[in-house]
Amino acid sequence: MAESKALGKAVVIGAGIAGLLAARVLSDFYENVVIVERDTLPAEPVNRPGVPQSYHPHRVLPRGDMILGRYFPGYITDMLEMGADPSDEESVIIANRYGSFPIQPPKNTASSSRPLLEWVIRQRVQRVENIQFLSNTEVTGLITDDRGTVTGIYTRERNEQKTEGSVTADMVVDTAGRSSKAANWLEALGYQIPEPEILKVSLGYSTRYYKIPEPLHKEWRSILSDADPDKGVCSSYLFRIENNVAGSLLFSAGDEPYPSTDSDEHQEGLKHLAAAEVADITSQLEPIQAPRGYRVKESVRHHFERMDNWPAGLLVLGDAFCSFDPIYGQGMTVAAIEAETIGKCLQEQRSNPQPQFERRVLERMQRAVEPAWWLSSVSDLRWKGVEHSGTDTLKGVAFVHKFIDLFTKKATKLAIENNFSMYGTMFMMNSLILPPNEFFNAKVLAELLNDDGSEEEQQLRAELGESDPQKFQARIDELIPSFEGAYDGLLNPAAVTNAGGGFGS
Repeated sequence: MAESKALGKAVVIGAGIAGLLAARVLSDFYENVVIVERDTLPAEPVNRPGVPQSYHPHRVLPRGDMILGRYFPGYITDMLEMGADPSDEESVIIANRYGSFPIQPPKNTASSSRPLLEWVIRQRVQRVENIQFLSNTEVTGLITDDRGTVTGIYTRERNEQKTEGSVTADMVVDTAGRSSKAANWLEALGYQIPEPEILKVSLGYSTRYYKIPEPLHKEWRSILSDADPDKGVCSSYLFRIENNVAGSLLFSAGDEPYPSTDSDEHQEGLKHLAAAEVADITSQLEPIQAPRGYRVKESVRHHFERMDNWPAGLLVLGDAFCSFDPIYGQGMTVAAIEAETIGKCLQEQRSNPQPQFERRVLERMQRAVEPAWWLSSVSDLRWKGVEHSGTDTLKGVAFVHKFIDLFTKKATKLAIENNFSMYGTMFMMNSLILPPNEFFNAKVLAELLNDDGSEEEQQLRAELGESDPQKFQARIDELIPSFEGAYDGLLNPAAVTNAGGGFGS
């Protein structure tokens, strides 16, 4: 590959956050990038049909914010100018069954709706000279040559004429989300698709929005209330987005009934949380409309990288590659990691061309998504009725549950005493900055097992099945994945420090 943009044309299917990021990354390597989107793109930040979950809260984790900031410098400022809330100027209450405490969000962060975030990023992408949009157009299939290489897409306009057409390309990247038809298209071309991992999670949301009255503006604090699946207690999030609008969310999974979308029942549900004050605060807000629900039966992790004959000219990214339980806020951040991975691979291919480029990219992306998939799946398996299926086995589920129970208990006790060292470590792991191995290791385990006689410690010792501290690490290595290659390339230490924010009030 030459040092200039000499790779011809790339096509990106989907204009969500994943598609916009992919297009921006590809624009550094391809002469032209076309984003094909089935929706008519709105001229202002509003929900659109192609993103059915956009009504509900979205978060960009610190790892994702680093990547977005690299490709779209100053995007937070754009969001603030559009009315987003400067979330680092207020504390957030963290509540669980062990207590509650305030934290300070990372610096230079903003809270907004998904439509506003997508709109701001799309405005940036539209200013990139070699990127163009083809909206109100559905992708109906893949074009291939006699060698099986993908050379473009078939299209159909979403209007009365339903005019069919095609777009040729040197690279097609599918970011169409959970509605992706990539597997179906490949099967129609004669490919055998490996069995995916499936988490049968049956998750449900109920979200309601309110206007925040003037007296509450300055004293507002968002609240994250953890679930207690053993007792059927929902997760909840009380949050603020742009223009002094707040939202309340209820979440459950597995065999638990879906949170109600009836206004009175939603408010009643807010009374039975780890954070009891959520119901009191929402009763002081001005409802905009009735709650809305969102249901997902399963999360899917495809293993396209296991196909020996994966076609050249095709990549899959975002929820089309691996979909997550949205409650953990991983989706957009993982899509950013995957887009960044494509960029790294293109740079390496430019300087040292190798065969089977696309398959190697899929392998790298698969390693990159493993921590997020493992963490969210293990957490969801706390809910009765959630099941994991596929040829792969999720390692360490019971051990991790007991480990996190004891860690959370002790971290919460310290945080209440204004010591956020333990909680900060867990936050950095859940933010996909620290590898799980730096959380689940012999040093941390030895600090947890201090013979306090608690039920949590007794359960962890029983699950560990090893009493010799010298053998702790070997036992942990047996129990959880290695995550080898998941954190390809070092994160900037200063950026990592900023991502941790200033924990405390």
